[in-house]
Amino acid sequence: MKNKNCTDHSLRDLPFFSGLKEEDMHVLFAAGKVRDYSKSEHIFRQGDAADRLFIVLQGQVKRYCVTADGEETTVMLCMRGDVLGEACIFESSSHTFSSEATTDARMLEIPDEALRERARENSDIPIRVMAALSRDMHRMQMENEHRALMNAPQRIGCLLLQASSGIESEGAGGTFGLPYSKALAAQILGMRPETFSRALMQLRSFGVSAPRERDVTIADYNRLIDYCCQHCTSLPGECRGSKRQRKVH
Repeated sequence: MKNKNCTDHSLRDLPFFSGLKEEDMHVLFAAGKVRDYSKSEHIFRQGDAADRLFIVLQGQVKRYCVTADGEETTVMLCMRGDVLGEACIFESSSHTFSSEATTDARMLEIPDEALRERARENSDIPIRVMAALSRDMHRMQMENEHRALMNAPQRIGCLLLQASSGIESEGAGGTFGLPYSKALAAQILGMRPETFSRALMQLRSFGVSAPRERDVTIADYNRLIDYCCQHCTSLPGECRGSKRQRKVH
């Protein structure tokens, strides 16, 4: 793990900082450190003191919990702009989950003292922390909804639509690189690897092929959307896959 001072003002484009007062950004940037983590390196563990706010700048970070019998459950995959450690806004709090870099990752870390000090001066800061926490809760709520209402192929199709959302295409097909391994994708969806593989093969009839570990081709986005999104209650803008032209949502 390497760290350096926070001097990159492009960070102000991140959702947490967007529109924040210049004085507050200056103080938080001055207090914050940018740290580099290697793949598989822990950022914090369940039960550790929540003494910093973490914002993902590069790479991917997974949130996971470990049950009493040692079973690991992936809760969420975080990417650029996502926030972790929101509990640090409260004194004497601890992390309720663990966090690990799934790729080489870069994080902005803001000490809890600096965050709480600015929060006393500007009530917009705790509101932003709570908004980040609310977004996380909504994502987990949607995942629980998907588990209840969708079958395994539909849930995988939803994940692929979100992973391909950066492709400029409205309905037409395209090929993209999955930003994580299929094993991690299975973890994110709470599936066993063999279940994931079987369900992925069932998507062939909807024009999805994944001959290699990371490469995925979707022949017709709207066809996959019609199949996957019919049971989803998320609104436009709430889902990374909603950049597509959705017929049913």
